Amino acid sequence: MFFWLLAVLASTAFRVSHADPVTVQIQKTTVQGLYNASTGIDSFRGVQYATSQRFKRAVLSTYSTKKTINATFFGVACPQIAGTNALAVNYGVYGTSEDCNILDVYRPHNPPSNQLLPVMLFLHGGALTQGAASYYPADGLVAQSSKLGLPVITVVINYRLAAYGFLGGKEAAAQGALNLGLYDQKAALTWVQNYIKNFGGDPSKVTVFGQSSGAMSISYHMLTKNQTLFRAAILESGTSTSVPVLPPNAYQGNYDALVGLTGCQSANNTFECLRTVDLSVMINATNILYGQPTLYSSRPWGVAIDGDVIPSSPSILTAQGKLSRIPIIAGNVFDEGTIFVKPQQLNSTDDLLSFLECDYLNRNATFFKNQTSISQLEKLYPDDPVLGSPYQTGVQTFFTGSQFKRAAALYGDLHFHSARRDFLQIAVSLNMPAWSYLFGETDPGSAAWQGVFHTSELPYLFTKVPAVGALTALSRQMIAYWVSFATNLDPNTHGQPKWEPYSQGKQNNYITAAQAVMVPDTFRKDGIDFIRIISNQFLEPKS
Repeated sequence: MFFWLLAVLASTAFRVSHADPVTVQIQKTTVQGLYNASTGIDSFRGVQYATSQRFKRAVLSTYSTKKTINATFFGVACPQIAGTNALAVNYGVYGTSEDCNILDVYRPHNPPSNQLLPVMLFLHGGALTQGAASYYPADGLVAQSSKLGLPVITVVINYRLAAYGFLGGKEAAAQGALNLGLYDQKAALTWVQNYIKNFGGDPSKVTVFGQSSGAMSISYHMLTKNQTLFRAAILESGTSTSVPVLPPNAYQGNYDALVGLTGCQSANNTFECLRTVDLSVMINATNILYGQPTLYSSRPWGVAIDGDVIPSSPSILTAQGKLSRIPIIAGNVFDEGTIFVKPQQLNSTDDLLSFLECDYLNRNATFFKNQTSISQLEKLYPDDPVLGSPYQTGVQTFFTGSQFKRAAALYGDLHFHSARRDFLQIAVSLNMPAWSYLFGETDPGSAAWQGVFHTSELPYLFTKVPAVGALTALSRQMIAYWVSFATNLDPNTHGQPKWEPYSQGKQNNYITAAQAVMVPDTFRKDGIDFIRIISNQFLEPKS
């Protein structure tokens, strides 16, 4: 599953060594990037869109001084969780810094002076704890958009992660330090509104696309009904009801744990101590917190209700239809849950429930106290490997515990499939143009137990797939859908197989290398319907 990530680094080194200088002027500042003649793409990498200090909101960059910005190489990653799990990235190639609010801009070479191009902005996933813009170079996507006659400019950003971007607790709330990662995203979108014209982009035609926590982030920004930062959105494996978003005090235990692990417990002002403690101490503490999910949950940092960027509970606001009424695409991969289960060895129903509860630890989810709901969910997701994920693999259990496939099915439906279905049906009720997909192509380099795992579609969008005819054709088709949508607010403007709106029969575009075909969005209907009915037991804690 890491084949495409390795390819990114290898191909990046090649592209940089065969490039020529290209410049853009922003007020008095010259931004120097690189033009790659072989791809026809200009890239401006590591451009700082804002400056930031620990636990303070970022300040937008200004360009009133005569200077030159060297944007010929990737910028640093934000400090994040170390590890080798399925979401980890090798950010060490470019280093890390707390002042990490950088973005990369990719555009066709010499865009037309008389026509501003549509803009796509990507928010990476990684559970709000991992990820970097450098892992998603968009030159291939932009080059393909030009070949399709639908040229776009693409922006990929860093935003602060883990405790640095999503610290919780009453102290963080009092200091305006909640949801800093979301405010970083807003700053980047504001930068695009202010300056993307300088690169040839149209600030009135911005489409945001993101995967996992990146998609969830987009849906949170959509809770501001009259937002003007983007006109369309593509949500890949995540919506506003995928995970709980709670008041700041729900994270107090994790704040207090961080205080203890950094030696700040005796300080008169624990927040100021955390703000100034050495970075190496912070990194060690956050790794410890993340590595002890049975004490601090498997998501020790999360989005909190702050009354501003998150005005109230996203699950309640979504149910009430308080969303930006913009065109959307929302979709999932076939086997969303598999990579979240391993390496746990789950061999009983009790193991399964303990694994699921870990994701809601310290969030007071009432489901785990409701035996009626537990019993019904167990019946709807029985202990039968034939019904489990990865799907369509029969009785095979992959030697990862007898409950692995059952857990993967439940996790995927609980966090991703049910949330997408719910979000889309609400969108359709609001007359929002909406399309849905189910991505079903297996990664040829992945292990069988992973199935079509979470993130499987990304190599196709970022053109990092093996040079196999059917796979490159699928990559071109995915990009055609995405850039058609960004250009015309409809994915059906480049002759690819017809993608019906979700309002017409609630169907998914089931996308594989072999075909793209419309199928009813009714898989696992009874289980997903029940999850939707009791979703408040997961998302709204008992007060």
